[in-house]
Amino acid sequence: MTKNQIAQFVKERDAAVRTFDIETFKKFYERWKKKGVYEEPLPSDKILEIAIRKAAVHSTNLTDEERQKAAEWLTERGYSTDLL
Repeated sequence: MTKNQIAQFVKERDAAVRTFDIETFKKFYERWKKKGVYEEPLPSDKILEIAIRKAAVHSTNLTDEERQKAAEWLTERGYSTDLL
């Protein structure tokens, strides 16, 4: 990918993560899958919802408030905020 493509990818990824919405993230994923960025199928909606929030917690492009909201959602449901 070119520098501009990477910048566009990151911008769109962050926008999708920021919504915390599974369907929005799926649209982002499918758009970039067609461009060859992704090969693997998406996990179940439950796993995807957790993964989106973990991504938000660790994204330096999201606000502290957005990261905190994601962390609270995870911990309230008994999930770790760790990526692995």
